[in-house]
Amino acid sequence: MAQSKKKVNWSELCPDLVRCVFEQLSFTNLKRGRLVCSSWRTALRGCVPKRNQIPWLILFPRKKNKSSSSCVLFVPEDRDKVYKTRDLGADFVKSSCLATYGSWLLMLDTRWNLYILNPLTGERIDLPTTDYARYQRRPSDDIKPRDLVACLWVDDRSKDYLVACEMCYPVFTKKGNHSWRRFGEGGYKQMVYEHMSQKLYVRRYNSYPVKVWSFCGDDPQQVFEDNYPPVEYAFWDFLRKDDEELYLKEEEFYVKEYVDSRLYIAVSTVSRQVLKVVNVLQKSKRWLFLVYKMHPVELTWEVVDSLGDEALILDIGITVVAKDIPGIKRNSIYFSGLDDGRKNPDHIFVFDLTTHEIEPLPQCVFSSVHFSDARWFFPGLDV
Repeated sequence: MAQSKKKVNWSELCPDLVRCVFEQLSFTNLKRGRLVCSSWRTALRGCVPKRNQIPWLILFPRKKNKSSSSCVLFVPEDRDKVYKTRDLGADFVKSSCLATYGSWLLMLDTRWNLYILNPLTGERIDLPTTDYARYQRRPSDDIKPRDLVACLWVDDRSKDYLVACEMCYPVFTKKGNHSWRRFGEGGYKQMVYEHMSQKLYVRRYNSYPVKVWSFCGDDPQQVFEDNYPPVEYAFWDFLRKDDEELYLKEEEFYVKEYVDSRLYIAVSTVSRQVLKVVNVLQKSKRWLFLVYKMHPVELTWEVVDSLGDEALILDIGITVVAKDIPGIKRNSIYFSGLDDGRKNPDHIFVFDLTTHEIEPLPQCVFSSVHFSDARWFFPGLDV
């Protein structure tokens, strides 16, 4: 007599087995697993998916939004879907994001204190009280949150961290410190931290060279061996120089079409080279981008035609490997807008350096929420 098959109840699987399986899967599959049943949702609480290899976009809720304190996540490998984070609390909605690293966000609250938050797990690291908080400054004073320049690094396992920020003068703190410590002369407009070499690259005003600080010891030391030419924006670099008549015509058109532009620095996590990046927005809504590297002999910036198998995540200021990885486009720039109030969907895209065309994001990304800010970030980043 045939033995009847026993019906399997998947909700009764051993929680350790469920976690073991889903830790080998991607974030999106882990998210789906949590929706299967309540026992899986409990088992997968705090479960970390396999190392992510692509940038995600995070959209922050409007500060006056009382109905939601969650962020919206767009994961490029799921083109037609968006995800919501857990409820991050009323204080989070009122805070401003200054920088990201991996899954972590560097946030500034309304009392001018900084803290680090992981929106995927809800983990929070409080930082020492800033001078701005100690002296009870308010946004009506001479500095606004959007004026602050900062960078962040966090180790997911040990929770070691480094935060550098400029609040009228540059300061830093790291795990174990109970206060902020000053370094450098200030006037920094951008900071990029490269963890493998433990170097902080800073850009000052236009026409100043890049400066480098080593954070290998307790006190940061300026690295004078790394010499870089002045970082400046020259709009004529977008024009042809081989034909004077054509150059003059293009220059006239270029000036008429000009709307806005920005200057950045970035660091390749592959070659460790410093890059200069310039972009321009035109009235026709056309975007122009140029990427430069330093000539090793002449010590001048020269335009590079391609990033090769790397992609540039401009919000973090680094390039990452993008060869044969679904969900990330090689030789491209991931861009989220011209200023810190990045809430224009037309300014959030992937720019292809091969075709010089933008790749807009799916409409579902922006129709899902009214957002106040957007950033590309990189959960699982360990470079």
